[in-house]
Amino acid sequence: MREIYQKIPELIESTQVGAYCTVVETKGSTPQKPGAKLLILPDLRNIGTLGGGCVEAEARRQAIGLMQGGVPRLLEFQLDSDYGWDDGLICGGNMKIFIDLPKTGAEAEMFARLQELHAEKIPLVCATVVKSEQRGMAVGMKMIFATNGERIGTLGDAALEADVANETGRVLARNRAGMFQQNETTSVFLEPMQPSPTLLIAGAGHVGQALCHLGSWLDFDIAIVDDRADFASAERLPEADEIIIGDIAEELRRYPINHLTYVVIVTRGHQHDESALHSVVESDARYIGLIGSRRKIKLIFDDLMEVGISKEHLQRVYAPIGLDINSKTVPEIAVSIAGQLIQVRNDAENVQSFAAQPARMPTIKLAGV
Repeated sequence: MREIYQKIPELIESTQVGAYCTVVETKGSTPQKPGAKLLILPDLRNIGTLGGGCVEAEARRQAIGLMQGGVPRLLEFQLDSDYGWDDGLICGGNMKIFIDLPKTGAEAEMFARLQELHAEKIPLVCATVVKSEQRGMAVGMKMIFATNGERIGTLGDAALEADVANETGRVLARNRAGMFQQNETTSVFLEPMQPSPTLLIAGAGHVGQALCHLGSWLDFDIAIVDDRADFASAERLPEADEIIIGDIAEELRRYPINHLTYVVIVTRGHQHDESALHSVVESDARYIGLIGSRRKIKLIFDDLMEVGISKEHLQRVYAPIGLDINSKTVPEIAVSIAGQLIQVRNDAENVQSFAAQPARMPTIKLAGV
């Protein structure tokens, strides 16, 4: 998504047209959900995906045709025998895909500002008219509604803009993209953009390095802390957004941790892990994970309880860290941690409903419990 939003202003500024395709509505079983995106570049290369298969192929074919002087268009696909998966399986659902052709300076400025707001971690809703028969309201009109009060762009109708503004709170609370139907002739796609979560990694060793790579791929902003400059370097950690060199515990105490922060503690030793956990365990972090054996975790937890850390705070810690996939190698350990981060980010309320989810607290008995 980042790459798409960066590329659109570049295309407009160079007077090139790309086809910006978005899944805006689905029903039943479909290969993608609302918000999935595909940008077709002028040289016909792709960024993103709509789920592959015949649907993406047909949407791409029509989008390429529209790039030659066409106008934005809403496509609808019934996923039956005509639009099954490439391997012959049939989803049985319905998909609507909007093909946009951003080309104006105002749209370039809007996408540029969207990126700035996202970097500033300001929640927003991007609204796009995908169906309209009203005079003055063209398909493709866009407007950004940011929680800092900014309104960028227009939907072509003041009453519609007021209705959408009233919906933005609910859309952000659900954090799910979907259609807003003002009436039978007007449909607007509402897409929430919550701030990117930060993955704060304590330890730039092998596991930290692998997790830095995976976390960036999973759209986390990456901050990594270590006291070794040769490990915490841009050469070893090219995907990191922020590299902090200094005493790990002190730097963690200074870091502005909030509900969008996911802390992973994978330092090089017991003492570093314990001091790192002590620095963050009472913070507002959305996730805190600690690597190590159950015996090591028990010792750390016992020590922290002796210095006044409550059982309630310790019970928030995912330890042993990661999903139980019998991981052994560094890449496997990183994958198990990344899988758990995805669970928490996507469904924090029901994270323990997964069969593979280990207990959040070690099954060992803590002193005083």
